[in-house]
Formats: sequence, C-alpha cells, structure tokens
Amino acid sequence: MTLSLSGHLSGAAYQRVVERARGELAGPDHRGMLGQIRAEVAESWRRSLMVHGGVGKPLEPRLVTDSDLREVRQGHPLAPVLPIIRRLLVEPAADASLIVAVGNAEGHLLWVEGDDQARRRADAMGFVPGADWSEASMGTSAPGTALYSGRPVQVSRAEHFNPVVHPWSCSAVPLRDPADGRIVGVIDLTGGDEAISPLALPLLKAAAEAVHSAWREHLLPSPVPAPVHGSILHVTGGLPPRLAGADGAWREIPGKHAEILTLLTWHGAGLDGAELEELVYGYDAGTTLRAEVHRLRRALEAGVPGVALRARPYRLEGALATDAVLAREALRRGEVSVALGHAAGSVLPRSEAPGIVEIRHHLGLALREAVLEDAGIEDLWTYLARPEAVGDLELWMTALKMLPADSPRRALAVSTVERLEAEAR
Repeated sequence: MTLSLSGHLSGAAYQRVVERARGELAGPDHRGMLGQIRAEVAESWRRSLMVHGGVGKPLEPRLVTDSDLREVRQGHPLAPVLPIIRRLLVEPAADASLIVAVGNAEGHLLWVEGDDQARRRADAMGFVPGADWSEASMGTSAPGTALYSGRPVQVSRAEHFNPVVHPWSCSAVPLRDPADGRIVGVIDLTGGDEAISPLALPLLKAAAEAVHSAWREHLLPSPVPAPVHGSILHVTGGLPPRLAGADGAWREIPGKHAEILTLLTWHGAGLDGAELEELVYGYDAGTTLRAEVHRLRRALEAGVPGVALRARPYRLEGALATDAVLAREALRRGEVSVALGHAAGSVLPRSEAPGIVEIRHHLGLALREAVLEDAGIEDLWTYLARPEAVGDLELWMTALKMLPADSPRRALAVSTVERLEAEAR
C-alpha cells in the first residue's frame, strides 16, 4: 500500500511555524504564536505545559511490568478483535513502513506491530508495548490526544510536545464501547509523513468501525436473545465455545462437548453411534466416544435445565440451539442480516473433527454467497471484517462498487483491492 503524503501538515512552511511557536512557549506571552498552529495541537500543548513544565525536556514513558501487561492484554476487550486490526491495518501499514499501536483507555500501548525496521527505531523513544503514551505521560501525541479529546487526531513531527518524537508523525482514533459510548481504547498509525496522509484517518476509522461492529454483533454477551430457543451455544468466531442459558447465565463448554452438541443440533433428527463417531473422530473411537457422551450427558443434567442427551440415535431433547443452526435457518428465510448476527465467524475454527469441518465449509460458503448476491453495503462491510474475507477480491470489488463516492470506507476498499490485485499478478 502506498499512501500519498499530506501536503499541509508535513510541509516545510507549516513545520517552521510550529517550530517558531515552540520556541516562544517558554516566553511570558505565547498566545500569538499558538494562534498560528492547529487549535487541537495548541490546546494539547497548553495541557502538556501544565503537566510537564517547560518545553525541550525529553520525556520517557512510564512502563508497566511484563506480568501486568500480560494480565491487561488477556482481560481487555481489544484482545478478541486484534485479528481484525491486523488484517485491516497492520498488514497494509507494514507495506508502507508504518507501525500500528493498539492501546487501552489509560494510554498504555498493549500491542505495537508493523514494519520491523520502524518498530526498532520506535523502541528508542519508548514506543513499545506496556508504555504509557497518555498526554499526562508523554505530552501531545496522536494516541494520547485522541484519548483525551475523544476524537480522531493527527500529529505531525514538531507538533509533538516531546522533542524525542519530532522525527515521527502519527494518526489515531479512539475506540468506544457500543453499549455506553465510553472510550475503551485507541488505534494509532505511526511512522514518517505517510502516517498523516489523506488516507491514514479513513483507514483508521474503517478499522475502528469494524472493531465496533464486532463488539456489537459478535463479542458482547447479548447480541442473540435466548428466549426463542431457550439455551444457545455460541460456536462461531474466535472465542471459546460458550452457552447462553435461558436463565441468563453464561458457561464455557469444553471443545469436544461443543463439537458433539454442534453436530447433534445441526443433524436434528439424530445420529447413530457410528455416524457420530465418524463425524467427531474420523475413525473407530469406540469407548472414547461413549465416555465423552456420558460426561456430556452429566454436564447437561447438572448445568442446562430442560436439555437432555438421548441415545439410539444420539439426539438432543429440549430447547437448545447453536448460533450456527440459527444462522442456517435465517439464510433459508432469506434474512442475511440476521444470519450474520448469529454467525460471528467460522464454526469452531480450531476444530479438526470431520463433521465440524464439513459444517464450517457449508455454512461459510452459504454466508458468502448470500452476502454476494443479496446483501446491502452494511451487511457486506460486516462480512468483510471476517478472516475468510480478507483475501476475497470479488467481495472487496463489490463493496467498492456499492460504496458512495464520499464514504470514508472507500480508502480501505481501494487499498485492499490494489493490494489483492498486485498479489494476484
């Protein structure tokens, strides 16, 4: 991906104005020069002066310990959507010699990825995982100022309050909890002047929109109401299989149990022992299957009221469905949006059970065809955030045709189509 440079922010004339304004910050009356730079930068400089004192002093970020960083990463809602950010931002950023940082609401960088050479240079200024890049720690910067203001921000070279950061430019957008609107994180694009190109913010905004969509539709524990089917087993997407009970409680389900339940709900009429054995193991498992079924039956009796596992053939009785089955039913009714809302991604993506692989392929193909033939741009854009769509040139070209000329999403669509066409040559 090649980004065209921003003529204003990176221009020599504007940078000279910024340098002069910085030189007068130490004086008794710097209001005149501050009026010549961008308002959001001037406001951030004033805040930074109050916290850090005079200009020119190199600042070093506060760092959390490795163990604290691991703990914050594991429990943060950004962790499950990191694959989306990598597909939509990190890969094209690396091609443009840029790096992508993902931080929490406090300004700590949780992940810093992208071009290897740029990352090594960024290490020298403390732009590393675990570093605090809030305004209170590092002064004016795109991630810190975006978190403070709650708005997308671009900061070019000398606009950074910390002189150590002057060789760099950056753009950032805050991420908000779809439920209550509070800021929960930030995505930042850092590097040379290409980090503030006209395409930078649209790319970031499109990635943020994909993250928000994933949180709304796939990762938050409420997108699929339970009353119609009682308990719902969520087996699509990248999270561990989990059961939303009719009582409102959530329980994680072990992998083999999730495979068996997925197969029995998909094949509603039931499966005899040999069929289930073949679909789960692919070979004669004998006592292994019987023992697993016995453990699953006891788990259902203890934790899922009203649902029972019967034998001859193996089948489920009671109000239990999987999100995969609900998606299949929605597709049969022609309800693409509903199907996408149920199916957060591939069915049990880590499973190698032959029957699950078959379901995964069948539902994935059906969803793609429905999106390609019948979906509007919102459903198509939701689908494009999935791993299976990252290299689907036909879908990205369809999106490009459907997007309005003034849509901020076009920048991401154009860059993706260009990349995929180049890879196909």
